[in-house]
Amino acid sequence: MSGPKMKLVLVVAIAGGIGVLGKAIELFPTASNQGYAPEQPILFSHKIHTGDNKIPCLYCHSGAERSRHATVPALNVCMNCHLVVKTESPLIQQVQKAYEEKKPIAWVRVHELPDYVYFPHKRHVAAGVACEACHGDIASMSRVEQKGALTMGWCMECHRGETAPPEVLRRMYPHVQDPHGPVAPVQCSTCHH
Repeated sequence: MSGPKMKLVLVVAIAGGIGVLGKAIELFPTASNQGYAPEQPILFSHKIHTGDNKIPCLYCHSGAERSRHATVPALNVCMNCHLVVKTESPLIQQVQKAYEEKKPIAWVRVHELPDYVYFPHKRHVAAGVACEACHGDIASMSRVEQKGALTMGWCMECHRGETAPPEVLRRMYPHVQDPHGPVAPVQCSTCHH
């Protein structure tokens, strides 16, 4: 093949390769939905609950201590307080109506990982990783937003100790002045089953 024909074949091959790569990226996204802050069916403010009223995350998201998922609280958890607190609020009345009719509220999930990723909340809670390390300053959010990238690289940076919360590093390396180092396993099978 002569020079001009070879260049044409090369250009077509590169363009085709870029097209295939683009399709692969579409089919296998990075899982990052950073900045995602969907509207919920009923306005719910973590700022009021967690920030102003200092309700601990684990009061409502008790599943985080004992399971893979933090879980969206059942309506009876909401009604533990709202049977007597702010009962005149139209928003609370919507929650109470759903509770009385035994109908769940279709909350829109904000933080979601691909099915091929195993993320156990309970291990992170047991290790002393604060919810804010991954979820951001929830206590200041009127509408929950995905703050972290939640990509494999983002998680690996933490597991390697590069971005791990200082309190976790101090616990792992108590005798080191400025601790750095791995804080969690980095084998593929840790997160991919």
